[in-house]
Amino acid sequence: MRRLAAVTVFPLLLMLSATGADARERLHLPAALVAAITAACPDCATRGVIACGDTDVRTGPKYLDHAFQGAPPRAYVMSWPMGDKDMRRLSETLPLDAANTAIAAAFAEMTLVAATPDHGARALPAPKTSAALPPALHACLADPDKPWGCCAAGCGEDECCEKSLGSPRIRADWQDPESAESLTLRWSRNGGTRLTRVDAEGTKTSYACLAWGPLRLD
Repeated sequence: MRRLAAVTVFPLLLMLSATGADARERLHLPAALVAAITAACPDCATRGVIACGDTDVRTGPKYLDHAFQGAPPRAYVMSWPMGDKDMRRLSETLPLDAANTAIAAAFAEMTLVAATPDHGARALPAPKTSAALPPALHACLADPDKPWGCCAAGCGEDECCEKSLGSPRIRADWQDPESAESLTLRWSRNGGTRLTRVDAEGTKTSYACLAWGPLRLD
């Protein structure tokens, strides 16, 4: 199997992830908030976002009803890094260490935006990131004929099931110099993506994040 250098694959994944904007689900944000987020994070408008809120967070007009949490209340969106299809392509074309490096680099390119109920928005400094595909999962994903899922191919060896092979461990950490808060994202392809906000007193606020595909702001 031909292997490509990470420096070659990563820009290609950015281009591929930015396509298909018309098919993305929408958040239906007010125009003033869309403008503020776009000014803080141009990639959020062009590539789409991961959007976070409470445990009932959803897309569409109801997003803002569940977006703002904590004290003071804030919502968070971040520019789309990559999805499971991109990770699969990396596993097909790169050895394990190079694939992990490319995934971490993609997540390091994310811009995290803090939004306020008065339609304000600001971007945080770039995060520190880490990524680790379990070796057995990486080896399985290198075979494009095997679906990524459990009991997706008869509950046998012809699939990449995370229950037996392990799950990706992807993390991004931000420091917010304005609020003296820290924020940690843990990514999951199975609906378990979480953003944790910790203030200077150690109070934690947990956000559930919509991370199955890039979402439109408008």
